[in-house]
Amino acid sequence: LEMSKTAIQVISITIPLALGTMAALWTSLSLWYDMKEGLIAFLGFLAVALIQIMPLTTNFLQMDRLTPLEAERLTASLTKQQYYWMGLLFAAIATMVIVIVGAALKDRIANVPPVFWGIEWAAVVCFLIGASVSFVLIKMLGLFEGIMSLHHLRGELVIGAAKREAAERMDALQRNAEVTRQIVPSDYGSLVRPPH
Repeated sequence: LEMSKTAIQVISITIPLALGTMAALWTSLSLWYDMKEGLIAFLGFLAVALIQIMPLTTNFLQMDRLTPLEAERLTASLTKQQYYWMGLLFAAIATMVIVIVGAALKDRIANVPPVFWGIEWAAVVCFLIGASVSFVLIKMLGLFEGIMSLHHLRGELVIGAAKREAAERMDALQRNAEVTRQIVPSDYGSLVRPPH
């Protein structure tokens, strides 16, 4: 499991770098300029969704009848998910800034001399935009996985708490029945004939 997490992390960095390189080689800054409004709207929508979902996740802790071990497990899972969502929110906002600044630089960097190895500044901006947008898209897949993971964990804990409560009720009913048998005399309810 740990190896697969490492592999996923490597893939989530490698793919955006590869897509950013392809964007630098085969797209122009004017293409990204034309898409800026759609990208900004999408990234803004994602940021708003994350800002709304983060407080909801915090309220997952308000569960009754958890054992200390279950409460620790739930807290650890929620903390991990919150960090993931905060990272995704930061990435979405940073990408939005990159898109806005990159689009604003479209005409200004046209006549700027290339950077080292003859790389044009427009290609650098295209790389940054392409890599950051693809990074956010890849990380966004984890958003759905995180929601489902929390849903399954919460369901498991609720079912466990319900089973414990049912067992406690059954135990209480059996104890009450035993106490009732001990209090009531053995000849209770039998007919007693009056003396002559």
